[in-house]
Amino acid sequence: MIEKIKELLGHKETRQFIRFCIVGGTCAIIDAAVFYVVRLFAPYQVALISGYLISLCVNYLLTVYWTFQTKPAAFNFVGIIGAHMFNLFVVRMGLMLLFVEVMGLKDSIAYIPMAVISAVTNYLVIRTVVKYSRKKEE
Repeated sequence: MIEKIKELLGHKETRQFIRFCIVGGTCAIIDAAVFYVVRLFAPYQVALISGYLISLCVNYLLTVYWTFQTKPAAFNFVGIIGAHMFNLFVVRMGLMLLFVEVMGLKDSIAYIPMAVISAVTNYLVIRTVVKYSRKKEE
């Protein structure tokens, strides 16, 4: 069993996946922390944008330089940022409006299911962007 674990950890892709998860978890914590702090003195919309943009900057830099140990590329940057802006302004804002304004949930509670749903949709959109950008490069 220990040999299997050592073998698995010896693969570049496994180490990248572990770093990817660490970066994602760290940025989710940053996003939530900024949201809840900014929410103390600003509307939830401002808090949502603030947390997301700060965590996005950290996420992009850590993902490029640490997770994949590469340098930013213009095409990927534009595609990834575009996907994140879609996630922020369409998915996240839309879900918060639905949960808070339509369903009457407190924004501090609505943040939790919104974050989970937007993480899944963001993954799907980013995966599509990355696949498309690889095809463009070929």
